[in-house]
Amino acid sequence: MEMEEDKITIASIKKCKEVRIDVGEKLEPQGGCCIYRVPKGLRKINKAAYTPKVISIGPLHHRKNELANMEKQKIRYQREFSRRITDETWQELIHFVDLNEQTIRNCYADTSCTFKLKKFDFITMILYDAVFIIELFLRKHFGATDFLLVGPRRTLISCDLQLLENQLPFFVLKELYSLAFPNPETGYLSFFCLSCKFFFQGKQLSEIGAGIEEVKHFTDLRRYFMTTKLYQLQERTGSRGTVTDVPCAVKLKKSGVKFRCNEGECSLDVSFTKVKKLCLGVHDELRIPKIEVYDDTELYFRNVMALEQCHYPRDTHVCNFIDLMDSLVNTKEDVDLLVEKKIISNNVGDSATITRMFNRLCLQITLSPYSRYYAVSEEIKEYYGNRWNHTKATLKSVYFSNLWRGTGTIAAFLLVLLTLIQTVCSILQVW
Repeated sequence: MEMEEDKITIASIKKCKEVRIDVGEKLEPQGGCCIYRVPKGLRKINKAAYTPKVISIGPLHHRKNELANMEKQKIRYQREFSRRITDETWQELIHFVDLNEQTIRNCYADTSCTFKLKKFDFITMILYDAVFIIELFLRKHFGATDFLLVGPRRTLISCDLQLLENQLPFFVLKELYSLAFPNPETGYLSFFCLSCKFFFQGKQLSEIGAGIEEVKHFTDLRRYFMTTKLYQLQERTGSRGTVTDVPCAVKLKKSGVKFRCNEGECSLDVSFTKVKKLCLGVHDELRIPKIEVYDDTELYFRNVMALEQCHYPRDTHVCNFIDLMDSLVNTKEDVDLLVEKKIISNNVGDSATITRMFNRLCLQITLSPYSRYYAVSEEIKEYYGNRWNHTKATLKSVYFSNLWRGTGTIAAFLLVLLTLIQTVCSILQVW
């Protein structure tokens, strides 16, 4: 409301503020937004894990000088891709990108980057980036000889293509691929299968499933494989809440908990269950899926977790799993124990490195308030808080740690028992 002429008014305040700051661009992410800038707090912890090293894809790192060399490779791949299709098909690809220009722009949360690119430049960038990816995947699939597909270059490119800030919308890649190769019987896989074969070489195509409609981009593709089986375990997980104060792996072992690698299909499935074994009675077993740790494992975890922070804030399944692992891993002794139990596959050599990785992954991470690991964590804490479990574990470790010690303990017990019986009999005879 306007106030008296000699006083400050709301209109004058708004006018002054809005003259200084240009608010012409759209400030809120559009409905189809799925590609984000990594939050500043996360980026400060490990900037290298979110920054492309050899190739830029999409507008967020477009035209960076340190990535300029790969622009020449994009041109080379465009020329080689042209041998696979006709000029008419090329025009169809251009028409598709042109027709969906605004939809593609809306996929990026950082509108300032897309806003700077004019229509022609934007369409050119999308087309060349998409063609590079498709040609790269095809050359890998058909076993072509290419220096980009061997040695460290392939690893660096694969890592860059899975960074959250370095993405093209999956629907763009899928549709351009379908327009270029409409007949699957010609030996071309679906683009979803082609992508899986490039990033996840160990997976059988029969195991991949039909997640093509759910995947937003390649970072989301990795999350899809980590979580796809998790939703089928909803009933078994029971109540959900916040996970707190879970003891580390070494402490749990000392209290009698056994550790076992969970060989199920879900890479995030953790369970705590009682196991009956012949001659050994009943023991409690914490089952954790196998975690392969390589030099680039932290990069993959960080970008999937950043995606969850931005796009799946109510379903931070990967973040919740890493939070549980952070509780279990406090020192390198915890890592050594999990390596011994084949839960962690240590391909970096140094246990301390893995410890630091788990201890830092959840820094600046906001977890959804309903973790599906809540029930498991409560069972673990209840078990650990029972003094009798600690006593049993101590007796087992001291007197029954191996076959010979266990046999000696039983023999000593029987000897004491027989001596006691003999003493009692002697006393009874005297009476």
